[in-house]
Amino acid sequence: MTSNRSFPVAILIAAFIIAGAIWAQPAAGTKNLTIGQGEIGVIDIYHLVDILIMSDDASNERAQFEADGNAQITQYEQQLIGIQTQMQGISQDDPRAAKLISDYQRVNQQIQQATNQINSTYQQLLASQIADAYVSIHTATNEVSDEQGYTFVFSTRRGTDLVQTSTLTGVTQEILARPLVTPPSAVDITDAVRIHMGLPTLEEITAQIEAEQAEAAAAAEAQKLKAEFDAANQAANQAEQTEPTPATEITDE
Repeated sequence: MTSNRSFPVAILIAAFIIAGAIWAQPAAGTKNLTIGQGEIGVIDIYHLVDILIMSDDASNERAQFEADGNAQITQYEQQLIGIQTQMQGISQDDPRAAKLISDYQRVNQQIQQATNQINSTYQQLLASQIADAYVSIHTATNEVSDEQGYTFVFSTRRGTDLVQTSTLTGVTQEILARPLVTPPSAVDITDAVRIHMGLPTLEEITAQIEAEQAEAAAAAEAQKLKAEFDAANQAANQAEQTEPTPATEITDE
């Protein structure tokens, strides 16, 4: 007597045997393409997507979106400051207090709604950038594979350095991004596609971003020092202006 656990397994094995028999007999008129009849290549599309997303065009588009969003939120914040200013010195019994409190709550709710909308739209923008990047990489990959004579090109991450390891979903995505465990470097056309698209290396674009960030930090520090210097000079000038004038001594001639 077989157990209930082994029964589904037996059916599954039988199903594989039947399926194997069917696949072993291809339909008449179909052409079988073996590995020997076509070159196989690999490409790290994820690597190229990273480069495109970090490029000036994509970064500037996101930066402009963030600036517009911050400007919108700033307008609401200025309204809150104005309401707070009006509320200063007003008691709760004042007839104006109820309206000011209502206005404050309304504007605060508008800020929350605007923030949620901005975050949602930003995710849509990023998703569209990734989709556009994939389309352009897909097109370039087909062009390079035609030039170099590849019949099959598989997309797979290079290396075993998993980026997302803090969650089960992240780890699973990283593993699924590497369907080929040992892709030979000789058939890796990632750099060929990158050059075909006129893209810099990830190291070059990372160095550029770090240099720009360092330059921005230095400029901000210089501006801060200048502001402190100007404030110190202003305080010194005010001190000189308020310093009492020494009395003039009167002598008898």
